[in-house]
Amino acid sequence: MLTIDAAFDRIASALRQRGYKLEKEDKPRDTSGDRSATFRSPAMSVQVAWSGKARMMALLVDADGGWVEFARRNFGPKGLEDTSVDALVRAIRNEVAETSTDSD
Repeated sequence: MLTIDAAFDRIASALRQRGYKLEKEDKPRDTSGDRSATFRSPAMSVQVAWSGKARMMALLVDADGGWVEFARRNFGPKGLEDTSVDALVRAIRNEVAETSTDSD
């Protein structure tokens, strides 16, 4: 099981490996609230969003000024499953890498 901080760190690391830089982070004082982090590369922006109430983590891409979800995982009350977070990291490695080169 991972904490929300550990999940964000793992996903941020995967994005940095793809050339993304942290642009903005909204982090509540208590870990039960919503949280988001926006990363930007020269080709596109990606947002990692956590909904505390829904216990859902989503990856969104900026499409013409609006955020479009392309991957998400729901988590149970005991914590964030390593395998679910790893699935989001794989989505970054596969989908984001492909999407960011589509316009080339």
